Amino acid sequence: MIRETKFIGLDGFGKIETVKTTRKIKNHRRLPALRAVKKFLRVSGSILSEYAKSDKNERKRKKSSKPTLLEQHYANQRRQGAQKLSTATIAKSRAYRAKSKAVRSINTGKKAYVKLSKSKAVLGIATSFIAVMLCVLTATNSLSFSAFATKSDSSHTTEVKDLPSDNNILSKKIYSKLADNEEILTDGFGLYIDGTLVGVSLDKEALEKALKKNLDDYKAKYDDETTDEFANDVKIVFGSYKSSLVDNSENIVNKNKDKFSYSLSTDIESVETIDYDTEVKYDDDEYTDYSEVVQKGIEGKVKYTYRVTFIDGEQSDSKLTKTETLKKVQNKIVVEGTKEKSVSSGGSSSDGSSSGGSSSGSFIWPLPYTQNITSGYGGRWGRMHSGIDISAGGVYGQDIVASDGGTVEWAGYDSSGYGNYVIIDHNNGYKTLYGHCSALYVSAGQSVSQGQAIAAVGSTGDSTGPHLHFEVRTSSGDRLDPLGFV
Repeated sequence: MIRETKFIGLDGFGKIETVKTTRKIKNHRRLPALRAVKKFLRVSGSILSEYAKSDKNERKRKKSSKPTLLEQHYANQRRQGAQKLSTATIAKSRAYRAKSKAVRSINTGKKAYVKLSKSKAVLGIATSFIAVMLCVLTATNSLSFSAFATKSDSSHTTEVKDLPSDNNILSKKIYSKLADNEEILTDGFGLYIDGTLVGVSLDKEALEKALKKNLDDYKAKYDDETTDEFANDVKIVFGSYKSSLVDNSENIVNKNKDKFSYSLSTDIESVETIDYDTEVKYDDDEYTDYSEVVQKGIEGKVKYTYRVTFIDGEQSDSKLTKTETLKKVQNKIVVEGTKEKSVSSGGSSSDGSSSGGSSSGSFIWPLPYTQNITSGYGGRWGRMHSGIDISAGGVYGQDIVASDGGTVEWAGYDSSGYGNYVIIDHNNGYKTLYGHCSALYVSAGQSVSQGQAIAAVGSTGDSTGPHLHFEVRTSSGDRLDPLGFV
């Protein structure tokens, strides 16, 4: 077909040239329809571009936000690889496949449009585009489908429960339990006590804080120096666990308090009294009857600090950690004489003491070897002990001396329980008795001087061991406490 075409001239707007052309226009009757298809494709492409951009922004938003329980579930499904797909999983998979198919169809349609120039190709493109739009609508509806929708089978129901309050991994929304054989697995921190899993928390920090609070409550009544720890094996292990085990950290700890064993260590102080010792010093210038306390004994006080460990309330260990002297101990010091008194054959001593049976009016200690008293005057074993018992190691056979001068009233053995004993009458209203002797040096009627050896220490009669039983009596027979005289 030959047609004329008018152009604006190069020399001016008002000049018009008429140019004839011999170009043939093919399928000129179909040009309006082709332009309409192009416009339809251009508008549709714009719509698809806006949808793709919106979808990209939505994926970016979801990626930056905290993962939902659904996302967590699919992450677990991907890691395990062998878990069965739930109804929601299948629905979403179909939606993604539909979307991918739609994108592939769009790309295919574009390529076909470039290559095909004939009307049949254009019609094919339009048909493909309509199919793509239907696929996109199908994918959009599928994506809006609830992630945890259950199967249409009425036998499968959805159980709803609140998420733990300390959840820092999953959003605080409701989550569902799938079919009995399709338990959801989730990453969390399992609490193990002696190797047994007792609960799962989604927040490790909250679980550690709950365990620490439990320990702090156990030692609340002790001071700041007290420490405690779990005596049994308590561990927090990260892993994938059934969602039905997930609980609040405080609830997990509180529910299992009776399974914990506690080891508590604290300081215990004890104040103890330290007895003083008696030191004896000897003075060769003093006679054997001389004894003087030159330093008084003082008891000491020491504070001991022990670190004591208890396991479930029972003491398991104790260590001395500190010793502090509160009061220093002071020993008692006694000075005793060692000089012996000599007795002349005439009955008088070399120092001028009384002799020949006369009394000096005072009494001296009857056993120079020792002044140790093993039993005092007074009640003993349910009866009266009428004298004092004097004894010490090595006392057997030591000399017994007259406490004062006088006349020997008795020297011998009888069944009274004294064994071998001596009684001296001091001729001034007082008498002295010396019992349980192993040997007697004097006889009845003999006059003795103060300090004269009259017998040897023994264990005769009713005696439990070598000792001197010494008594002071009145002439009428009353027994007096010897310590009031010597």
